[in-house]
Amino acid sequence: MNFSYDTIASLLDVSLNKALAYKKVIIASVAGIVLAIAGGVGFNWYWTATQEAAQKDFFELLTHYNAPGEHKWVTVEKEYRQAYERNKRAGIGPMFEVYQADALVAQGKHDEAITHVENASHALASRELKDFMQLKLALMKLDSKHAIVQKDGLALLKSIAENSKHYANEAGLYYLGYFYFAQNDTQQAKNYWQQLMVKYGMKEMRQQSGFAEQTRGKLKLISADW
Repeated sequence: MNFSYDTIASLLDVSLNKALAYKKVIIASVAGIVLAIAGGVGFNWYWTATQEAAQKDFFELLTHYNAPGEHKWVTVEKEYRQAYERNKRAGIGPMFEVYQADALVAQGKHDEAITHVENASHALASRELKDFMQLKLALMKLDSKHAIVQKDGLALLKSIAENSKHYANEAGLYYLGYFYFAQNDTQQAKNYWQQLMVKYGMKEMRQQSGFAEQTRGKLKLISADW
């Protein structure tokens, strides 16, 4: 059962400044301010250039990632690994590790891929992205061949599904229900899917997510109430 879940994106941060005076120190202080401002401008320029270079790298590499063919993944993994080293200080830096992880999964290197997604999850500044990366991590762990890793994945997925403030809460409820459905535990599947429908599926049809639509169809398979 393949739970691997796809995703994308990123963001920023900056700051600086200070000075004082006394007769003899005024000239030195002014010189210090000028140097501080110059340094600030230089840092700003460097930061902007770093972000732009990382974004350029990111979008260029997507063409390799999305290219057809099964034999591309060794190259894709290498390209994203090198791009991460070049861009790890940029806001978008952790996303290179995420795509590297996908290439590793495609090569059957599941444990190594999980490590990279864990690293990215800790490094991401965006709360929303971090939450969805936790979901990806939970699903990847459920795909592991190691029982202890699967157990960690299930615990993480439950924590997402049971936290209504988590950005990935709806998806967490869907995948947790799907996990139990695949285990033939229809009672638990129904429990989590019904929670999803109560929270997210009672809106107008055009406002509902794909998860609500899919959940409604699955509930009809296992419950006469739907």
